[in-house]
Amino acid sequence: MFYARSFALFIALAVLSGSGLVGQDPKKDEKKTEAPKKLDKADEPGTKAKGVLPANWKRLGLSDAQVQDVYKVQGKYNSEIDKLEAKIKEIKAARDKDLKALLTPDQKKRLEDIQTGKDK
Repeated sequence: MFYARSFALFIALAVLSGSGLVGQDPKKDEKKTEAPKKLDKADEPGTKAKGVLPANWKRLGLSDAQVQDVYKVQGKYNSEIDKLEAKIKEIKAARDKDLKALLTPDQKKRLEDIQTGKDK
């Protein structure tokens, strides 16, 4: 039984370490990309937009112009997405507040104890 546990632990560590992963593309001397910048900076002459291509898009053989266009589109939509995600977070907080208002003081205390792990 001890050997089975040791073997399972070894396999789990090997999988989680990533050293045994097969199928990873070899690292190339490519410039590391940063998070997309605002669209207005990317449109300045002589300035390249920076970003991250979607998964597997490097393998499509995109031209430099196409890559820049991808970064510009991402910049355009990322700012809008960020605003919507902030709004979603705000709505969820309001929902949670309204839900907690339905509870009695004893239920609120019990919920807090459960969430902090004090209730066992």
